[in-house]
Amino acid sequence: MNTTGAPPRRPSRRLRAAALAASLLLTAAVATSAAAAEHTAAPAAAAPAAAAPAAPETPREPAVTPPGVVDLAVEFTVDNVNRTRGQCSADGEEYTVRGHLTAPEAALSADAPAVALLVHGTNTGEWIWRLDVEGRNYVNELAARGHASVTIDRLGYGSSDIPEGFASCSGAHADIAHQVVEQLRAGDYEVEGEDPVSFDTVVLGGHSSGALVAESVAVSFGGVDGLLLTGWAAVGITDDTNRRFLTAYRTCLEGGEEHESPGDPRGYVYFDPTLEDFTEGGLGPHADPAVVAQIEGLWGRNPCGVMVSEPMAILYDLDLIGEIDVPVHLVFGAHDVLRQGVEGYPGLFTSSPEVTETTLTDAGHFVTIDAGAELLYDTAAEWMDRHAPTS
Repeated sequence: MNTTGAPPRRPSRRLRAAALAASLLLTAAVATSAAAAEHTAAPAAAAPAAAAPAAPETPREPAVTPPGVVDLAVEFTVDNVNRTRGQCSADGEEYTVRGHLTAPEAALSADAPAVALLVHGTNTGEWIWRLDVEGRNYVNELAARGHASVTIDRLGYGSSDIPEGFASCSGAHADIAHQVVEQLRAGDYEVEGEDPVSFDTVVLGGHSSGALVAESVAVSFGGVDGLLLTGWAAVGITDDTNRRFLTAYRTCLEGGEEHESPGDPRGYVYFDPTLEDFTEGGLGPHADPAVVAQIEGLWGRNPCGVMVSEPMAILYDLDLIGEIDVPVHLVFGAHDVLRQGVEGYPGLFTSSPEVTETTLTDAGHFVTIDAGAELLYDTAAEWMDRHAPTS
């Protein structure tokens, strides 16, 4: 693992500029939300509302890989650089990003295989796509419906390398995602016990600010065949979001904290100041108790460099989003406390040939694991059938 234990840096001009950008973002987001409401989506098809799910009569079991599906560890060697159209700095070093390939065996041996690369948000990890709760594991559910997924822990998260927390930024994370897309197409990555597959079709999915990463990839590099964006809009930022961001900024401006344990690299911070903020900010009021119990052990610190660069990345995104020219599917949670008033957001994708959306009526921010997620699994699979079929 590539880590550094250097003392925290003094707050730089970059950090002070990012803090100012955060303040500007609060005003810009409100103004843009109003403007977005004036647009109508390019050919859009809203999915039917989901009925409120009944509480499970028995506790859910741990997630089980479906029959005929493989779940393989993967590694990607990447350069921590930022060549996107949004400015932020990174250390330029080489790192390893780790994750999993989950797919029907038949899909991997097909003549023209397709895959979705799935990127998590600021305050989660690869687990948001592969929670160890049966019926709430996105990649298992999509594999059971015939589709391959690659999930990763972003640099500074989970099983991937953990550098000093200011070593990277939102734009560099988009660049890294682009590098992973290229490696998936070329078959130039490591797979546990198997030869890597070269994928003909690659769509990019994101949850929360992972969707910001996905949008940045599409604008700056292209090379993706569609975007699946969940729990995200670059508009509709709420007071709950602002409170979390500004609390985290104050910690980052003081140099941040250790990643997890004493002696770990510094420059990390909790996006959600408390465990209660994490669970209540992530899940809606009808969340499965097994899901709540599972995520309570997954609350962790996040890289300050990513955190402080996101407000400016959002401003860049809002300026460029109209250039995205691939199909887009968006998934919202009606009880998302971090984003509200997002109805006009699909209309900003003015160059996309197809923009569709689904709203989960009982879900919060963590739509991939929350109440009614079955609707997400179904509509995402149908969207993949149209735009990323394996043949």
